[in-house]
Amino acid sequence: MKTSLVITTINPPNQNIKKFIKGCISNKWNLIIIGDKKTPKNFKIKYGKYFSFDDQIKLSNSFAKICPPNNYARKNIGYLISAELGSNFIIETDDDNGPKNNYFKEIKLNHSVNQITNREWINIYDLFKKNKKEKIWPRGLPLEEIFKNKISIQKKKFLNYFYLQQGVAEINPDVDAIFRLLNKKINIKFKNYKVSLGNAKSTFNSQNTIWHKSILKLMYLPVTCTMRCTDIWRSIIALHILKINNLKILFFGTNMYQNRNPHKLINDFKLEIPMYLNSKFVSETIENLNLKNGIKYFDNNMIKIYKCLIKNKIFKYQEMKYLKCWLKDCNKVQKQ
Repeated sequence: MKTSLVITTINPPNQNIKKFIKGCISNKWNLIIIGDKKTPKNFKIKYGKYFSFDDQIKLSNSFAKICPPNNYARKNIGYLISAELGSNFIIETDDDNGPKNNYFKEIKLNHSVNQITNREWINIYDLFKKNKKEKIWPRGLPLEEIFKNKISIQKKKFLNYFYLQQGVAEINPDVDAIFRLLNKKINIKFKNYKVSLGNAKSTFNSQNTIWHKSILKLMYLPVTCTMRCTDIWRSIIALHILKINNLKILFFGTNMYQNRNPHKLINDFKLEIPMYLNSKFVSETIENLNLKNGIKYFDNNMIKIYKCLIKNKIFKYQEMKYLKCWLKDCNKVQKQ
């Protein structure tokens, strides 16, 4: 099946990107790198396609023309390009993540795995960490839920199809600024393990995520929130829409490590404040909406969710313009 890897960067090509290039060549994956106005003008790669800000403006999709510069949501453009290339799977990551030797293995939709039986928020990292004494949680997990619920798992394995698969990253995984401010040295080891989230609740990020083409519309990263919130809000929305369609998310480890780019942690903390305050609220709010199951209702469901969250000031009113543009582009691609 055709696979595309989407990476965003504002930096020159680094060792991680060079490793991704090597793996994409060997495995015949498409490589799409989305730059921005901050990306060096002389950015060049020997394989794949790099799209500068100016390149993006010239694309036929309408979202690329209206998405503001220096915004992480420009990654949406890479998803659309991947879909236009006829990709069955779209994988996303960032330039401070590096692939391990098993990263470029064949992607499967169906997996025989145990399933989490909880129905409330769980700390998914509890299942993956090798050192049980370590206190660690994924970015976006409501702070009051971090150590609240013990995870229960069915003993029997079930074969299921997973249209969304989320991998964890070792060494310096995706955690929030609170964790980073409290832990100056981070070196986390995760187990090689996979599990179905079932009907439990967990956030997921844009660091190591595999999407099937059939749920392209759920990949939408909102524009009018901070970059530290956009993939978290997306994950909560996508999780709920998948859940009403009886579709599960696979969590797996580990085929990736992160050597994090320099960040100002206090700035990250400021950008994450809406996430700390509202992750649980966003989830509970959309759960109360009357949504319909079926892929044909993805457009209506997403519009209804975003209208509600705009009303509750999670997003700005301009968000609807960006969302409708995205859905229009997705529909155009999927008709090709």
